[in-house]
Order: sequence, then C-alpha cells, then structure tokens
Amino acid sequence: MSQSKPRVLAELRPHPLAFAGHHILWIYVATVSAILNIYHDTVASWASDLPLIGGYVGDYAPYAVWGVLLVVPLLVVSILTISWRYFIVGLLVAAGLPLILRYVGWPYRPYLYFAGIAVGLLGILSTELHRRAHVYLVTDRGIVMEYRGLRSRRREILYSRITDLVMEKPLLGKIFGFGNIVPITGSGMGLGEDESAVITGVGAGRGTAAGVAVAGSRSVSVPRARTFYMLYAVPKPDRVYDIIVEAMRGTEEAPYLKKILETLEAQKRGPEGKG
Repeated sequence: MSQSKPRVLAELRPHPLAFAGHHILWIYVATVSAILNIYHDTVASWASDLPLIGGYVGDYAPYAVWGVLLVVPLLVVSILTISWRYFIVGLLVAAGLPLILRYVGWPYRPYLYFAGIAVGLLGILSTELHRRAHVYLVTDRGIVMEYRGLRSRRREILYSRITDLVMEKPLLGKIFGFGNIVPITGSGMGLGEDESAVITGVGAGRGTAAGVAVAGSRSVSVPRARTFYMLYAVPKPDRVYDIIVEAMRGTEEAPYLKKILETLEAQKRGPEGKG
C-alpha cells in the first residue's frame, strides 16, 4: 500500500525585513559612492591643503577615502558573520576596479563611483533573491526546509525526531511580527554554543621574565542554526509555532490510537474465532 503524500499545513518564506542588515549594508555602499562622486572636488581640495603630503595625495585622496569607507565596514560585517565574502567583495571593488579602469584607459571619475553604486544595487538585489530562495513547508508529518538558490539544500525533520521546539523574536521581529523557530533533534541539530572566557595574568622581571596566568571558560548550548536549517524570520511565528505543536501532538497520538483500534479488532474477532 503506497503512503499518502504529506499534507502541507503552511508554506513560508522569511519576512521581507529578515535580512534588513544586509540591505542597509549595500545601501551604505551605494550611498558612500554617490556622496564621494558629488563631493570629490571638495575632498581633493581639503587633502591638497595638508602640509607636506598635500601635493602628493590631493588628487588621489577622494579615491582613498572611498576605498576605506567601502572596505572597513565590509570587513567588520565579515568578522561578525564569520563569512569573508563581504570583505572580498569590498576588496575587489576598492582595489580591483581601479586597476581595471587604469588598464582600459577609463578615468576613475565617474566610473569608479558608478561601479560602487552598481555594486550596492546588485547587493540589494542579491539579498532579496537570497531571501526568496528560502522555502519552509510545515506538513502533517514534519518540517521541510529548502534553499532553492545556486546551491540547493534541503532538510526534512519528522516530528518524532524533534525533542524541543524553540521560538525567538528579535527586537525588529517584535515590532514587525516575525521570528525564528528552531527545531532541535536528539542528535543536537539546531544547537550551537556560546563560550565566554576570562584570562588574568601577572608578569614581572628585568632581564628575566616570570609570570602567572589563570584562565577559565564556560560554554552554554543555545538554539542556533543556519537560515536554511531552521524556520528563519517567518511571519506570525506564534501561529506557526502553534501549528507545529498541534501537528506534533497529532503524530504522538496516532500510534496509540492505532494500537487501541488493533486491540478492539482483536477482541472483536476473538469470540468469533473461538466459536
């Protein structure tokens, strides 16, 4: 007997503001490029008035300021997200584009700034496509999490394997009505660790050195997973949470109901068999 197809209870995608931080980052890149294009002459004039080095850096100062303002924030974001792709993009734009323009013989202004604006706009578009690539299906049997991007990913968890279900709402989510739902399994899928450490030391010596150091650390398991391995920033998380909990209760009750029916059928056939 073929198994029936799972019934979809809810189909979800991350809220439009789920990746607001990324959108702000790319808007910043485009805005900085536009502002430097407008105030290019002002920055160059200010740099030319610097003592000793003004005559050497005046013409190139606006491009240097543009590169620093472009790369540093992307470096910070890469460190915070533990992903170097943002820094690499900023470095390629800030260092690679001038070399390309010099090779083809195009002037830095305005093409360098236009390129920065284009990178910002493409970043906004790619972030939106990244958001739309996430698809979450809540069925009557389990949860399916898919990422339908250039690199596809799929995670399916049956309700019988879920040991805990955690809902989180960031500050922005409380205001606009979205949150994260993390299904945790017995294998620990859906958990991460936050670790804090304290190190103290004392050193002294002249010519020779001596010191004492004491270190201690503590780690705590916390609900954490990548956006395509949990229900990330889904709209109306309370309603979705209730749907999942109700479906989990239904799957828990089903085996017991089946056993009760089998017992009743066996009791019903019992007298007939004896007769």
